[in-house]
Amino acid sequence: MFNLNDIIQQAQGGEGLQNLARQFGLSEEQTQQAISALAPALSAGLQTRTKEASGLADMFGAMFNMQHQQAFESPEVMASPDTAAHGDDALARLFGNDQASQVLAAHAAQATGIGSSILQSMIPVIVSMVMGGMFKGMQNSGMGGMLEQLGKAGANSPGNSSGGLGDLLGQVLGGSLGGGQASGQAQGGGGLGGLLGGLLGGVLGGGAGGQPAQQQANAGRADQVFPQGLNPSSLQSGIDILGKMLNPGGQGAQQSGLQDILGQLLGGGRR
Repeated sequence: MFNLNDIIQQAQGGEGLQNLARQFGLSEEQTQQAISALAPALSAGLQTRTKEASGLADMFGAMFNMQHQQAFESPEVMASPDTAAHGDDALARLFGNDQASQVLAAHAAQATGIGSSILQSMIPVIVSMVMGGMFKGMQNSGMGGMLEQLGKAGANSPGNSSGGLGDLLGQVLGGSLGGGQASGQAQGGGGLGGLLGGLLGGVLGGGAGGQPAQQQANAGRADQVFPQGLNPSSLQSGIDILGKMLNPGGQGAQQSGLQDILGQLLGGGRR
C-alpha cells in the first residue's frame, strides 16, 4: 500500500527521488531529508482538511487532474512549469491557504538546512506527484471503477467546485459546498473513513452492519444521494484506501511545532 513517502519512491518507475534531486540541484540524501521533513506536515494537514466535505471534494478533484497523473509517471512532465503551477493551485485548494508552500518551506528549511527558496519551488512538484500517485495507487487497489464513476458523477453535477465534485458531495451531506465551507462534519470518527462511515450510516440505516429492513427502507434515498450509479460500498472502500495513503511513511525526523504549522496552514487564506 502506498503512503506519501512510498509514492515519491515509486514514482517514474522508481526514479522519482533521483529525478527530483536532479531537477532541483540537490543530492538524493538532501531530497529524502526534504521529503521526510515535509511528509508529516502534509499528511496531518490533508487529514485535517479531508474531515470536511469541501476538503474531500478538493482532494478527489486534484487526483483527477491529468497533469498530476502524468507528473507521477514522467520526469519530463514533472519538470514542466505547468506541473508546478497545477501543484501550487492544488496545494492552495487542499489547505485553503495561498501561503501553504511558504509555510511548509520555512518549516522544512529549519529541519534540513536546505534553502527555503529551493523547497518552495519543490513542494508544488511533490504535491503534484503525490496526487498522481494516489490516483494510481487507488487504481492498483481495484478502485478504478469507483474513480471512473465518481469522476463522471462529479463532471455531470452542476457547480464549479472541483469540477462538480463539491456539489456531488454536497448532496451526500445534504448541502452545497460551492462556497468552500463544509456543510457538515463527520460524526463518530475522524478522517476520511470516519466521514464516509457517518454518511453511509445515515443513508443506509447503519451502513453495511445495519438491519436489512432499515437498508431496504432507505434504498430510495441512497439512489438519490449517490447519483450516476455510484456504489456506496465502493466509495467507502475507496475512502478507506485514500485515508491509509495519507500516512507520511518513512522514518522522518521528529516534527517539532507541528500544531503551530497546521495552525498557520489551516488558519486562513483562501478557504
